[in-house]
Amino acid sequence: MNRIVLLTALLLTSFISRAQKDCRSTEFNLPSGRSTSSSISLSSASTFTMESNSSSASVSESGGSVITIPVVVHVLYNNASQNISDAQIASQLIVLNNDYNGRNADRSKVPAYFASLIGSGAFEFKLANSDAKGIATSGIVRKYTTIKMFSTDDRIKFSSIGGDDAWDRNKYLNIWVGNLAGGIVGYSSNPGSLPEKDGVVIAYTAFGTMGTASAPYNMGRTATHEIGHWMNLLHIWGDAFCGDDQVNDTPKQRLANKGFPTGEKFSCEQNAHGDMYMNFMDLTDDACMKMFTLGQVARMRALFERGGARYSLLFSKGLSGKTINQIPVPADLALPVSGAEPVTAKVSVYPNPSSSVINIETPVMQESGKRMITIYNGVGQPVMNLELTSAKVQVNISHLTSGIYFIKIITGSITSMVKFSKN
Repeated sequence: MNRIVLLTALLLTSFISRAQKDCRSTEFNLPSGRSTSSSISLSSASTFTMESNSSSASVSESGGSVITIPVVVHVLYNNASQNISDAQIASQLIVLNNDYNGRNADRSKVPAYFASLIGSGAFEFKLANSDAKGIATSGIVRKYTTIKMFSTDDRIKFSSIGGDDAWDRNKYLNIWVGNLAGGIVGYSSNPGSLPEKDGVVIAYTAFGTMGTASAPYNMGRTATHEIGHWMNLLHIWGDAFCGDDQVNDTPKQRLANKGFPTGEKFSCEQNAHGDMYMNFMDLTDDACMKMFTLGQVARMRALFERGGARYSLLFSKGLSGKTINQIPVPADLALPVSGAEPVTAKVSVYPNPSSSVINIETPVMQESGKRMITIYNGVGQPVMNLELTSAKVQVNISHLTSGIYFIKIITGSITSMVKFSKN
């Protein structure tokens, strides 16, 4: 009897949210008080998906074209190592765009008997360059937190309790990256879940392909897997013994696979070639995951049809602006390009964008003379003047209005310019 009750609880919670622990294999029970609306929403999304796929009269809003998804990455860090680099974030976007379009190099290793089922989603993931107010952004929010480890209670998603608030889920895919407790490497909300909790959470040690990403989760496949859940995919075993993942071309399998299986592995008797353990929706190591099926792609794209839970993303303005690097420097601030051109030095500003404090780092300079920092607004008006007292200074910008700003740094004969965005 106890086993029956436990199995029932696990099956019910799998429809509310999903998490991965260790080898991405352990489901967790959500904290008490979690709204059950996610369970209802997933059921509705699944019904819509099946109807959309089966209807010959269905008209595709996307027309089979590329669906571009604006992404905002919330980096929550308690120490410097957790504050992952822009390059590490970029490496994750590369993986997503390869995996969701069948461009991943290792797809060639999919066994021949499954190769004909490989699907290309025609999805493109891009860091947002415009926030909800139309202000230029890098699509990356960096925030120091006093929380040393986050659990699966969604605390990471709320600024008031140590996390960072979600951006509008109708316009952006929210990805939170932080230090997760208990060996969990990621979890996801479902389509139609509470707006303030919508998105995916990934451990900083399982995000991207460089920096802090650690084997066996250092190929970016945790985010690939979790975003699959965000787009209405179930685990390939249907979260039940030889269960139904509601996709016709994925073979049934008894439970999750772990590690790096090889050869044909049989678990449910009716399968001709055994488990599709190289599917992104199983729980194997990153290096083992290689494919979505045609049916899984159809299920994901159905969410972007009229009436689907992700339909509004087709009209997002999150990519309508210029990137920070494309914002022109006001003419009266531009460094000269001929004649007595000053020597420039590399300057780092972080977090960028920021809502409260920025750090400005410059190389150690031996130059004597004036050592000043001037911050200008987007039209070239000075708004702050500071003395450069060391190679690293921290500046409070909380009083500035949202927008793009320019920092001019003069140290003797060396002049440098850098941009930053105030949220």
